[in-house]
Amino acid sequence: MARPWTPLGRDLFLYPDSCNVYLLRYGTTGIVIDFGTGAWIDHLGEIGVERIDHVVLTHVHRDQCCGLYRGRRCDFAVHAPAGEAALLQQDSLQDFWTGYQQNGCPANYAAPRLPLSDIACDLRADGETSIGPARFCAIATPGHTEGALSYVVEWRGRHLAFCGDAAHADGTLYQPFHLEWDHWTPTGALAAWHGLERLGYCYFDELLPAHGPPIRRRARQSLKVTQRRLMAFIRAKGSVCAGEKNRWWDTQMLACGARRVLPNLYQFGANSYLLLSAKAGALVIDPQLANNTQLTALMQELGLNDIAVATATHYHFDHSDALNHVREQYGAAIWLHPWVALPLADRDRYDIPWLPTEPIIADRTLPETGVFRFGEYRFQIRPLPGQTWWHCAFDTSIAGHQVLFSGDNFQPPTRWNGTGGFCAYNGSRFAEGFARSAQTVIDIAPDIICNGHQIIYRFAASHYRRILRWSEHSERALQALCPSPDWRADYDYRALRCEPFVSKAQAGSQLKLKLVCHNHAETARVLTGAIAAAASWRVELARRRVTIPAGQSRSLTFHVHIPQRAASGRHLIAADCTLDDRLLAEACVAIVDIP
Repeated sequence: MARPWTPLGRDLFLYPDSCNVYLLRYGTTGIVIDFGTGAWIDHLGEIGVERIDHVVLTHVHRDQCCGLYRGRRCDFAVHAPAGEAALLQQDSLQDFWTGYQQNGCPANYAAPRLPLSDIACDLRADGETSIGPARFCAIATPGHTEGALSYVVEWRGRHLAFCGDAAHADGTLYQPFHLEWDHWTPTGALAAWHGLERLGYCYFDELLPAHGPPIRRRARQSLKVTQRRLMAFIRAKGSVCAGEKNRWWDTQMLACGARRVLPNLYQFGANSYLLLSAKAGALVIDPQLANNTQLTALMQELGLNDIAVATATHYHFDHSDALNHVREQYGAAIWLHPWVALPLADRDRYDIPWLPTEPIIADRTLPETGVFRFGEYRFQIRPLPGQTWWHCAFDTSIAGHQVLFSGDNFQPPTRWNGTGGFCAYNGSRFAEGFARSAQTVIDIAPDIICNGHQIIYRFAASHYRRILRWSEHSERALQALCPSPDWRADYDYRALRCEPFVSKAQAGSQLKLKLVCHNHAETARVLTGAIAAAASWRVELARRRVTIPAGQSRSLTFHVHIPQRAASGRHLIAADCTLDDRLLAEACVAIVDIP
């Protein structure tokens, strides 16, 4: 469907592509700001433009530039921010995707699939560059990417600020999860706030963002509203329990370096616990490969030769990657909560952080909510989402004390920000996650909380009531920052995703891929999807469509035929989507590894 150009003023036009594409016309020639899919090229004649001399990128996300590596490149110069060069060059982009998922939050949540050649990364903050008849004055506005720039351009008597994704209409921000440069600090949000502060010092008549409508009235005031809402989001990253006291539980150091918490309960390494049962032997909680020597030393000091059971509070590798080792080395059975078992068993299914390097299959799946026994110990187990969605907790009585093992969700106020952090990429939620889990802990009212990272402290209801209040305030802050009526539509990183995220396939084989979409809206939405891949990769049923009821998920299935001569290595394919009438080019990607 043709999307007509909208005139915004004399010789200034907007084309609604996968991002807003702006065109400055002089004679029959144009300068374009941000590229999108390049579909607008076919409609230049409608506004009397015969050629494009320059394309200027505000930042490097797929929706800003995918058309440049998908065959829409013409005889024009492309200018990009100098700080974005690494994700445009072949070697560094290959390194980015090769190392993807090996750590936490990626350096770019929407990095290009393919490199871009013959691009001049010649635009620098606090510099002026003459491009055609226009002078582009660059302002650093990091946030969606670290190297993002905004440009103030005087054009036909008007001062225009092309701000990329640094701002959105109505004092909001498009997909604010891009500001989460790590899983717990407000570093990216602070950088975004400062970028808007810097931009706000400049004079401009109109603010022209990459998504949403142009801000043509009270544009500077709109930035101030965004900054105020950003600061509320930044404060939410500050502490989940501000003003609460520490209540440490004292432990006894053993000769091996482990700590005795209670009779028969020991903490060792960074995150792990060992519980002794007179009837069942040893239970290990959250074993980590980096701490194998500490486990061996503890077992020697206690006179243990084997371990009966191993389990984990959540899937992160620093709490789970030794589960297979403990089973193989000491004969342990692996017992896992179903929420934790899912990403460990099928580690390639989701694009999530801190996965172990190999699958871990449970010998026993524990109840989602209920009871399990280990010798004389009766454990209550339940989901405990917070730092990550795939998290559980379990409690039992040990030596007359009720002990809760709760992973990384809630820490004392002096450790980090009172939690292991929240971010969209880690699957964090507020009412559904932190608040639900904090209320669970209040209901349990344990004596002692045994967390990861050597954190052991006494429970106080006041601590967790502060978390309930923080969760409510934080959700409101995020809702105010998001453009959609339901903040989850903008903040849910995996609302639109490919499954599996990583596939291992042979050249000449067929790959089955699902495009999954969750509808956070209150009404049904229509999803149309197609696969974008190399020309030699053939896709059956190239375009498919499904209606998604409110609050539900639906998927589209595609079969991709990999050519016999496909090169070995890592390949990326993407999903081009339309959600109702909104174009989302390369909205999500899937990785295909060919040996």
